[in-house]
Amino acid sequence: MVEFAGPVTVAAVDLGAARLSDESTAPKWRIWADHWSVPLGTAARAEARLVFSISPGEWIAIGGSAPPDAVDLTHVRAMFRLTGPGATAILEHLCGIDLSDQFTPHGAAARTLVAGVATEMVRDDVEGNPSYLLLMSRSFARAVWERLIAVSRPL
Repeated sequence: MVEFAGPVTVAAVDLGAARLSDESTAPKWRIWADHWSVPLGTAARAEARLVFSISPGEWIAIGGSAPPDAVDLTHVRAMFRLTGPGATAILEHLCGIDLSDQFTPHGAAARTLVAGVATEMVRDDVEGNPSYLLLMSRSFARAVWERLIAVSRPL
């Protein structure tokens, strides 16, 4: 088996008020049968996985072994985590949805554009800090990574 590597050359970058990390090697699965009762537009922890749904009748599970009837997305989807008190402000520069706590609270899931790239986004707060998991096609991951870093720098 070929060892899988993430799409960027560093594991994490400190962006001042946020941290950007490459978590692409985490197992990711697409499932068409809801084994976890996770409603559309939400995410929840279930069976040692983070499970979310952004399309009717379709779920994505992150972590753990393959659920029944799953399609492995690990090698085709990159996944970054943007975490910290400044994460929302950085993401707002590249994303058109309202990321306020009222509309995108912890546990929210959506499909949107980030830096012009179709991205599945889950708000998955860490230790009280806003945290976003961003899943996109591996082909565009490096461009998204570089744009996240670029908008975090002061002008």
